[in-house]
Amino acid sequence: MSFYRLESTINLIEGYSRQFIVDGENMLLVHSGGLTRLISTACPHDGYPLKKAKLANGCIQCPKHRICFSLDNGRPLGGEAVADVAGLNRYDLAEVDGEIGIYI
Repeated sequence: MSFYRLESTINLIEGYSRQFIVDGENMLLVHSGGLTRLISTACPHDGYPLKKAKLANGCIQCPKHRICFSLDNGRPLGGEAVADVAGLNRYDLAEVDGEIGIYI
């Protein structure tokens, strides 16, 4: 496995969002509420792109149906109304020498 660099950790400020294609998969690197996550660019609800989603307080909100997902655990927020909605597809990140990335 090799390390694929995505971003310098110094650039990961509140509201950071950038799309990457890694090993043929579309991924979104986001930072909010002190959490940095690498997620699928598609909303698990219906596949709508999350590239322009709102980030706030450790959550990402799909721009289509406004479903919010926790960056901490990937689960949709909203109780029974979203009980059948799958969680975010997340990928494991690694930090190497001040750089955030993924091993592929």
